[in-house]
Amino acid sequence: MTRPLPWGGRFAALLLLPVGLLPLLIAGPQTFEHVRSPKIQDWSTRHSLYSQTGTSAALEAARSDPRAMFRWREAEQRAFDQRQLRSFREFPIRRLPRTFPSRAPVPAVTQRDWAINLGTAGTAPSMYPAKYTFDVTAIPSCANDFVVFPVNAAGSNSQANIVAFNNLYSGNAGGTGICDGRTTPAGDTDTKTSATVMWAYNVQSAINGGVPGSPALSFDGTKVAFVESAAGKQAHFHVLAWNSGNGVAKNLQSTASPLTINTFSGSAPAAGSGTATDLPLDTLLATGPDTLSSPYIDYANDYAYVGNDSGYVFRIKNVFCTTASCGGSAPSIDNTWGTQGAVKLGGTCTGQLTAPVLDFFNLNVYVGCSDGKLYAISQSFAVASLVVGDGSAKTYGGIVDPPIVDGVDGYVYAVSGSANNGANGVLVQAKADFSSSVAVPVGAGNQCNMHAPTPNNAYFTSITSAGALMYVSGVSTTGTVTQPCTAGSGGTAFVELYAVTFGATGAMTAGAPAHGTEDGQGPGYEWAPLAEFYNTTTATDWLFFSALQSAQVNFSSANITTGFPTAFTNPVTEGVGTSGMVVDNNASTTKYPQAASIYFNSLQQNAACNNNANGGGTLGCAVKLTQAALQ
Repeated sequence: MTRPLPWGGRFAALLLLPVGLLPLLIAGPQTFEHVRSPKIQDWSTRHSLYSQTGTSAALEAARSDPRAMFRWREAEQRAFDQRQLRSFREFPIRRLPRTFPSRAPVPAVTQRDWAINLGTAGTAPSMYPAKYTFDVTAIPSCANDFVVFPVNAAGSNSQANIVAFNNLYSGNAGGTGICDGRTTPAGDTDTKTSATVMWAYNVQSAINGGVPGSPALSFDGTKVAFVESAAGKQAHFHVLAWNSGNGVAKNLQSTASPLTINTFSGSAPAAGSGTATDLPLDTLLATGPDTLSSPYIDYANDYAYVGNDSGYVFRIKNVFCTTASCGGSAPSIDNTWGTQGAVKLGGTCTGQLTAPVLDFFNLNVYVGCSDGKLYAISQSFAVASLVVGDGSAKTYGGIVDPPIVDGVDGYVYAVSGSANNGANGVLVQAKADFSSSVAVPVGAGNQCNMHAPTPNNAYFTSITSAGALMYVSGVSTTGTVTQPCTAGSGGTAFVELYAVTFGATGAMTAGAPAHGTEDGQGPGYEWAPLAEFYNTTTATDWLFFSALQSAQVNFSSANITTGFPTAFTNPVTEGVGTSGMVVDNNASTTKYPQAASIYFNSLQQNAACNNNANGGGTLGCAVKLTQAALQ
């Protein structure tokens, strides 16, 4: 594959032009045409890192990926906020222009604004919803901003397997939401302090499966890509061109009347059509289900990379039909990739794969396997591997979360719950070509699976800065977990938060992590993937984390602005833990109450959601949290 042309020519302008014009606006009144700047937040935006420093070649290559532009635009917004503040101090009588929405502070007291029942199951642990923001430079949109939740349950006439909500900025904790004043359509019932169902589908191929992984959105938000899977059957890849209102019941908080799609389009589905495509993830060499591998989108080339439970990685072309070569075609297996459309990862990886991640600098595809190895696939289909965990030799020795790829700095990160024959969990940082690596021991080994780490904001400024840290979670070295870990039956070990420092070259510091502390959220549980975001309004860096399978207090935040936290704040109980989290904080906290949010699935054990429209108990609730007093 040749290196894609920077998508920045047309799309980068959408993201960077408004911020670039802001300083000019301060000089005096001028008229500019508004350029809409959408934003996507999904699992992949946490697994593709884009620092602000690096070689010119790496930074130029990164412009091929809108995820880089999303990150860099936030840095531009922060710089603008600082310039604006200085201008105000120097010229206090000058009337400043209206500020665009900025990232919001973390909750002073975390609490539910709304929670909606997803049915007999919810988003799988360690998987993510996907958030679409219509325009980050405009007022948050009640109608057009939405979040998509995958549901890990076989669909039916009363059970959706993929759902979207709008009117997200609803609630009354700390301020009446900007979406609370909506008008309820005649004949409908609506809890005004809750989001509403935007659409709900039971996308049902011959396998009648659920959606165990995370979805991916098209850049314009009109299409959703995801994998349907069922035990013992080959997985199917779908692209859904949703239609707002499909599957919406008279109770606007109910997901129990999804529209079934079991007849599929043979061409690219048109935006707003309410149709979908169906592609079995099958070649002459590879079949099987897909439990952990979510699709990763290469927006520049309109490819999707996805794996399965048998050690194969597929490349799919014409995913959203955004290239001239698509010609209206439906997604299909790219037979130029590997052998008949799939790459087999060596002779040892015959088990479950994580989601793949594409490095836009070297064009390698990185993926983890249940054998405990991290794999790199080149565009000539050469496969390299690096041992991270113990693999099948230990219960928790596999890699279960996608690797984190920092193409700008040239590093890849992966974790495993067991290394060194079960002596410890492990966080590995490897050079992109696997020429060298650093393995940091993390807590006790073979106690629980380990999930995705996250860097702090200082990392994005410069990996070699004194304050750069990589946060990772594990199990404390004292005591043991009552097995199996996911049963939540306790033990004497505690979940523990760690942070690793970096040296002058950007390599992680070897040896035990520089920082570590138990979070006190109960013994014997694993962590959900960590989530970090930087608040430009208050110049505060925040970390969110949650224990899994813990019915005790299990969800907390920490202020990590000045380094490793000395205390955890706002501890609450969210079911028995959370799925992966996406953070929506592109909103003015004074003008737009409830528009600074965190979205996740609250894993439940026969507990009712706030808006229990489906009735009875549930295994999953779509949840939004914000702060108690927006400011």
